[in-house]
Amino acid sequence: MDSESSKAVEIVVETEAEAGASGYSVTGGGQHGIFVKDVLKDSPAAKHLSLQQDQLLSAKVYFDNVRYEDALKILQCAEPYKVSFQVKRTVPKADVSVWPRVPSLEVKGPKAKMAKMSVKGMKPFKIQKKRGGR
Repeated sequence: MDSESSKAVEIVVETEAEAGASGYSVTGGGQHGIFVKDVLKDSPAAKHLSLQQDQLLSAKVYFDNVRYEDALKILQCAEPYKVSFQVKRTVPKADVSVWPRVPSLEVKGPKAKMAKMSVKGMKPFKIQKKRGGR
């Protein structure tokens, strides 16, 4: 393919829970980036990720049901690199302002200093208080 008939696009692919992502090898590094070198034919990477000889831009690891030791290893290895965290935080209702159709959230207060934060796909929710007794 010549460069006039093809265009680089960013695509998000993810595995199902428990499926894993084994069965691929990578090459490259440094300023050039990391690229998928090979994908084993019947591997989880081939079945669930449809990886090709793509450039890997980032990897998102979900921390639900992750052992503490594994999470610690992941975070320690990622320490020297650019990292994006998706977090859940409880803040007083009076300190949160959300604007419709605008992907941003403003948190006020003395502990609100933080890096850039965006909210994607935010849905309204209700907080239900647990009642004692019956």
